[in-house]
Amino acid sequence: MKFVYILIAFAVFSPVANAVDYRWTLGFAQGTTEAIIRNATGASLDIYCPSGQTDHTPGIFLETDKVRPRLHEQIDVQIIVDGNNYPFYFEEIQFKAAGRINMVSLHALINALVKSNRKTFTVEFPKFGNSETFSVLDARKALGSAAAFLSGCE
Repeated sequence: MKFVYILIAFAVFSPVANAVDYRWTLGFAQGTTEAIIRNATGASLDIYCPSGQTDHTPGIFLETDKVRPRLHEQIDVQIIVDGNNYPFYFEEIQFKAAGRINMVSLHALINALVKSNRKTFTVEFPKFGNSETFSVLDARKALGSAAAFLSGCE
């Protein structure tokens, strides 16, 4: 009977697990700066700048279980921040900002995320009819600005 009371005491006085904060993080490894956000479904969005690599082309990696692209398949992705649409063409799970138009698009997205007034932004996959939602929490801290984050990658 003592054992039952001990179990009840542990259950009552055990700390409650806190919700996970899904926020932007910043990392640097092997010559590449990365700002990464994950969500509750396990999806992730990774904006990177490989300034210390041979190829300085920045871009985005997007991993989600909702879309399974085939080898070399081009995926249309719409990133919606504060009601504004930022379209990108991914090859499988990667967008490379090669060329002026792609660089301008990446700059615009980063600046929108940094200046966002909302709590979340959405990544839509029109061809597949689904989307992922991510937090904007600490985007300003991780990205700074497009010019600062992409310094050395342009």
